[in-house]
Amino acid sequence: MNNRFTLEWVLTILAAINCIFAVGYFALINSPNLVDIISSQWPLPFLYFIEIIAIGIAGVIAMTGVQIAPNPRWSAVFWICSGLLLTFVILGAWTIGFFLLPAMIINLVIGILTGRRTGSDIPRHLIYFVAAGIGQATLVFLTLLG
Repeated sequence: MNNRFTLEWVLTILAAINCIFAVGYFALINSPNLVDIISSQWPLPFLYFIEIIAIGIAGVIAMTGVQIAPNPRWSAVFWICSGLLLTFVILGAWTIGFFLLPAMIINLVIGILTGRRTGSDIPRHLIYFVAAGIGQATLVFLTLLG
């Protein structure tokens, strides 16, 4: 592991663990038997749980990409992940949102750090952050209507 990306790696792992543990915690308090949660709550919120775990894993994959080939495009992934988590933080403020707030902030910090190290366009990545949040919020509201 390159020493100049050590802080980003630690933060990436913390964000991924936060996403996985938040989902695990809410899966357990909703139903102690995980098989029941899959059958009784399919497809929602179970699909959101899968998405949150995938967001944590996407951060680890992006950090691997930054490590192998420092490219500004990889830092955009952290901004997008943070924007997606922002929707869950806001819309799920009284439930899972509070527990996902650290992962959202960590992904934003990683996006800024890796962006500065790879020479990315921070304003463009801010647009990705906002667009990801708006897109996820639109998806959530459309699923509530259907």
